[in-house]
Amino acid sequence: MSDDHSQTDGMDAAVTDKESIMLDVHPPHAGIHTWKDFFVHIATITIGLLIAIGLEQSVEYVHHIDQLHTARRELAQELDENRAFARKNELQVKITEAELDRDMALLRAAQASHTPPKGKLDYAWTFSRTRDGAWQTVKQNGALGLMPHAELQRYTYVYVVFGAFMDALTAMNMQMDAAAAITRRAPDGALSPRDVDELVTATSDAQGKLAFTARMLQFEERGLAQLQ
Repeated sequence: MSDDHSQTDGMDAAVTDKESIMLDVHPPHAGIHTWKDFFVHIATITIGLLIAIGLEQSVEYVHHIDQLHTARRELAQELDENRAFARKNELQVKITEAELDRDMALLRAAQASHTPPKGKLDYAWTFSRTRDGAWQTVKQNGALGLMPHAELQRYTYVYVVFGAFMDALTAMNMQMDAAAAITRRAPDGALSPRDVDELVTATSDAQGKLAFTARMLQFEERGLAQLQ
């Protein structure tokens, strides 16, 4: 019996606690009794929502502005680096062009005389790779979508040209390496007539690829000038 009485007391206490909790739950404000109170209540809620939305949009706008400024700053730094590389590459194009012209003259003389070339053939190259790390970053983080269309077009143009220049440069370098490999068939320089003929073709191909690379470099410099 004592156990049943204890259980009953526990249940009564639980019910009392529940009722106490339920009694504690009440509207934070006085009830709405008139249409005026209703409209004031709705207006208060609406104004609060508008303020919250306005604050959220303001924060998002400030974030977008900061993101765009950061993107422009990083792209400007990268483009300054690429301008320096473009000047170096322009000089290297002239050097490589002169080297290939000299190689071709030696090879043509060797063909005419049916003797090995009378000088050292040079197919070395040293070009600088354009940078696009900042561009790839802003493409991924969505900053490009914040730019005006005309500005975005200028950036897109110059980075597409960067890619075309690097493709052309890679093709030219591969051709230079192929020609250099032919010269190594005769470490003493005594190339056979067949080697000389192959080198004439390889050198001519390298000259053509260098000319295309130079053209892409001109487009690159034009695009860079538009973003100054």
